[in-house]
Amino acid sequence: MVATLGDKPSRNLVVAAPSGFARLIEAVGTQDVTEAADMALFERIATEIGDELLGPPGTLPT
Repeated sequence: MVATLGDKPSRNLVVAAPSGFARLIEAVGTQDVTEAADMALFERIATEIGDELLGPPGTLPT
């Protein structure tokens, strides 16, 4: 997980293998904080690359 805490921009380095995660971020990522991410596209690509999306801490998978 990568998070920015506070009101200032941050830079993060994420190393992932295989490189499906890079495809996901390239397709859906945005640097404009006012622009909403395309969550339908995010979910589709995440499923294609084999990522499992989990809910908030304490919730059980469906």
